[in-house]
Amino acid sequence: MAILETSHKWVLTSTTAPKAVNIKGYAMSLTFGFETSSGCTATVCVQHRMGSSAGPYSALSSQALSTGAFQTQQFLGPLEWVKPRVSDMTAGSTHVITVYLYGN
Repeated sequence: MAILETSHKWVLTSTTAPKAVNIKGYAMSLTFGFETSSGCTATVCVQHRMGSSAGPYSALSSQALSTGAFQTQQFLGPLEWVKPRVSDMTAGSTHVITVYLYGN
């Protein structure tokens, strides 16, 4: 049975890029979960970088999310710096995308 080695949660209310998490040495297998609030749609991307968190980042995946949805993406490493990126998010003060990261 795998043991959870790292976890992180981002709560995003805009398309501003969140801070990256360094998972080097903590996890080889990553699961990202994306959840949109009611009325919120967006395009989400998982990004990765090696060496420094300063960028530029490479896109590992991109997908569209509908309102009130939950989607999962899984990746095998090794990876180093990872973060979600949101674009095309519907405007609204109560629209939220919650991103979960679990690694082992």
